[in-house]
Amino acid sequence: MKSEIGKTYLNGIPHGENEISFQHPAMKGSYGNVAQEIKSLGLKNPNSSETASLVYDAFQNKEGKFESEIINILENNGLWEFTGNLYLPKGKGDFQNGVILQHNPNVENGRIVMNKNSLVKKLEDKDSNVKFVPFGYKIGKQTALELSKNPYIIARYREEGAEKIAKIADEYKYDPKLWSFNSVDQEETRVSALGGDWDDDWGLHVGGDYFDEGGHGHAFGIRTAK
Repeated sequence: MKSEIGKTYLNGIPHGENEISFQHPAMKGSYGNVAQEIKSLGLKNPNSSETASLVYDAFQNKEGKFESEIINILENNGLWEFTGNLYLPKGKGDFQNGVILQHNPNVENGRIVMNKNSLVKKLEDKDSNVKFVPFGYKIGKQTALELSKNPYIIARYREEGAEKIAKIADEYKYDPKLWSFNSVDQEETRVSALGGDWDDDWGLHVGGDYFDEGGHGHAFGIRTAK
């Protein structure tokens, strides 16, 4: 990655067929506060696949000034991913007993807003930013290979991002762990984060069950235009 003088930007992060640019330093605080601060600066909140690209790129030069900082934040504080999770109980219809994932959901008064009816409409319209995954995917500890093939991980990070997450997980001695649900009794809205618990044998920590209030994660806002 390359930095730019003035406001500092981390440029040239490969992402799909393009490159993305993150503003430095990271914002820190609760999910809602970080989301609002990033927006106030005219930046875009990074979703899960974009966060995967940033972290994967950092691991390509672990001793670099900015790269080592990103890895340190990952391991000691965690990175917010602005991909929402709406967990659904058993019910009627095609979209039940599973989770709807939405990239960059609306944030109002510090809380994410995920309405099932509007999200189902987006699913029916094949909106690429909204995915549904039925329960049955593996949660908890798993190998990096299992993580890369996990339907939830693929929906959250997309295929390229899932491969990057698996390669990040391979950087650590212990297997990664996915925090999510096998089932729910009522609708549950949760946010996503990426981090680790290096005092235990968990390796990379992929969180899909965080509450949006409280917490002290970090995120680098994405530069939308030069």
